[in-house]
Amino acid sequence: METQFQEPHHTPETPLSLQEQLNIQQEALTKIYTSVEKTRKYILWSGIASFVFFILPLIVVGIALPFIMKTFVGSVAGFNDISSSIEASTRAPSLSESLENLKNLGF
Repeated sequence: METQFQEPHHTPETPLSLQEQLNIQQEALTKIYTSVEKTRKYILWSGIASFVFFILPLIVVGIALPFIMKTFVGSVAGFNDISSSIEASTRAPSLSESLENLKNLGF
């Protein structure tokens, strides 16, 4: 959107003096500078927010992921050990083991 600047004390019949033209340009430059500074601050804070809410969590996940994986793998291995010990205790003895047990008991 194009902004039009109002020129004070100017009518088509009276030309502007050089000083008046410089003053008008100075006012326009001041408004432009203010607008540019606001835009710069918005971009700066947008970059900071992007860093805090996107890049920083990625770094934290990158650091924490090995510890999480180690815990997960350890717990899965623990389930594996428990299930293998349960299988060993509920396993049916072989025929030779049963006969050996019967001999030991006196049968």
